Amino acid sequence: MMKFHDVRDQISKIAGFCGMVISITVACYLIFPAGQAQSKTATFLVSLGIGLALSGLSFKALLKSQR
Repeated sequence: MMKFHDVRDQISKIAGFCGMVISITVACYLIFPAGQAQSKTATFLVSLGIGLALSGLSFKALLKSQR
């Protein structure tokens, strides 16, 4: 059975990951111009992919450095 602090740690890690994904996605979406060649949906999907990739890499590096 998980202790209360373990559950809180897991929730805070998930919230941190989601916050990082959202902030990177918004930043990339605002940086990339949506011209005639690409739609806003395509720009958003690329920004979301970049946000997920960067967040995943940073969390993996953080977990590896804590070992």
